[in-house]
Amino acid sequence: MARAAQASTVPARRPPWRAPTRDRGAGDRAVARYAAASRDRRPRARLRAFPRRAGQAARRRDLVAARDGARARLRDNELNQAEGLIARLQAALAPLEGMTSSKPYDFAELAARHREVLIALSGDRNGVAIVFEERAGASLASAFDELLAKQQPSGLMTPLADYPEVFQTAFADRMVRRPESARAQLNIFGQLEARLTESDRVILGGLVEGVWPPASRIDPWLSRPMRHELGLDLPERRIGLSAHDFAQLLGHDEVILTHAAKVGGAPAVASRFLHRLEAVAGEARWKAATSAGETYVQYAAELDRPDKVEPIPQPEPRPPREARPLKMSVTAIEDWLRDPYTIYARYILKLDPLDPVDMPLSAADRGSAIHEALGEFTQVYADALPPDTLRTLREIGAKYFAPLMERPEARALWWPRFQRIAAWFAEWEQARRGQIEAIKAEIRGEIGIPLDDARTFTLSARADRIERRDDGSFAILDYKTGQPPTGKQVRMGLSPQLTLEAAILREGGFAEIPAGSSVGDLVYVRLSGNNPPGEQRSLELKIKTSDTPQPPDEAADSARRKLEALIRAFDDEQQAYTSLNLSMWANRYGAYDDLARIKEWSAAGGLGIEEW
Repeated sequence: MARAAQASTVPARRPPWRAPTRDRGAGDRAVARYAAASRDRRPRARLRAFPRRAGQAARRRDLVAARDGARARLRDNELNQAEGLIARLQAALAPLEGMTSSKPYDFAELAARHREVLIALSGDRNGVAIVFEERAGASLASAFDELLAKQQPSGLMTPLADYPEVFQTAFADRMVRRPESARAQLNIFGQLEARLTESDRVILGGLVEGVWPPASRIDPWLSRPMRHELGLDLPERRIGLSAHDFAQLLGHDEVILTHAAKVGGAPAVASRFLHRLEAVAGEARWKAATSAGETYVQYAAELDRPDKVEPIPQPEPRPPREARPLKMSVTAIEDWLRDPYTIYARYILKLDPLDPVDMPLSAADRGSAIHEALGEFTQVYADALPPDTLRTLREIGAKYFAPLMERPEARALWWPRFQRIAAWFAEWEQARRGQIEAIKAEIRGEIGIPLDDARTFTLSARADRIERRDDGSFAILDYKTGQPPTGKQVRMGLSPQLTLEAAILREGGFAEIPAGSSVGDLVYVRLSGNNPPGEQRSLELKIKTSDTPQPPDEAADSARRKLEALIRAFDDEQQAYTSLNLSMWANRYGAYDDLARIKEWSAAGGLGIEEW
């Protein structure tokens, strides 16, 4: 079971078809079959296993991601175990599978289905539901039994989203206590229990406003006169009872009064009882009492004080040369420059971050849908635009946004933004087509960089768009749904994606583009869907405003030389993969910060970052 669970959570890049569906089990089984088929070298078998809802471009991209990712490393028996686990989970969750959030259900019916699922999920080999064992389980079982004993509707119609709160409210009065030990030297009691016991030392904890005394509840339905006429207690009665408990417990031989400095992360206000006691005792007696209490505060501090403080050094992994990667994409080079430890964890340790269970849609999903739509449009209509460019683009976009439209944020925000992007892109495309002779979209390319001992490093790229202009030069464009890098960052070599794609082009790494071709323009096309919906940004490669912009060809050659120097530096086994070499982009990373133990060694001043 443990191995099956581990195999079922092996990550891969989430394809667009991983949208929420009613039959979650079927979707998860499709993932397992897709992972198995992606290892098949026959293209037809891989495409048959992939759901038809995704487009051709998405299928190709996700097949490569799965084949190169962690799922491809699973053995057949592990995939079978994962599929078997998914099937068993689907069977256990079947009582809840057919319920919808569009209508309410009777509370008793929901509780009955809830109990069935708990029994199925917690049953052992003998069919015994271990969830109902011991004291807590017995109390839960009795709660279900009392609710379902009459085997008739409760009359309380409950929406699915409200069921957890209704269930908690219905059974909140049930208390489950651990078995008491006669030899226990410390007992934790409530105020009522504490009145009935005698102890050598009493600690009164939680002496903050809102806890002791409790906050007065404001009744929106019954005013004070109405409560008085109905014979109900006034809200202040609870404060009086808590004051009585406080005074009674102060009568023990030794009493320690404590209050929290913070509650829920916010500064707490000490109880009014403490302030009144301070006023009655007088300054001298109160100082003597607080001085006596400082002894226990020091005891508590000593528990956490180490004998010796030794700063932890920054991890500096130095894997052997044969373990170091010899193939990367241009997008990974930026990670290599800024955070080499990310390369170490991802390409050498082969660790892939796991997505949270039922992860909500993110900006990456929106960006993928937009990229795929524009990529397919440009590929299909590379030679000539359709008669109705906007309509065609929206139809293609609807296909890629369809798997996301079950989520309200996609319907209310993302799709309207894409509509604005499509309108802008259609006008921009029509105006730009008159300046170019040919277009290549979603084109892959790579070059080899020779190293010592007959070894070669392969640099790969998938360019969003490459245009051949009227003058014979080429323009490289990249679509960005977020904030693109500035010309200064590209000129300094901190964001080398486009300049490295230009280097691949100049060395003949892209098909049908001869080596030695010239790159005349590097362009980021920002697609936000806001105002304006899109924006073309041709990079001016200069550091200062007064500088002369660096030509793209020169920038490409410079990026190629710097990359080779970086590769040769890390080809040395003495070169360590350290973390956050450029700390000004520290907030861009975080997937492997726990492995790099950043919060431990950076606290000693390693990064100079004040707060993590």
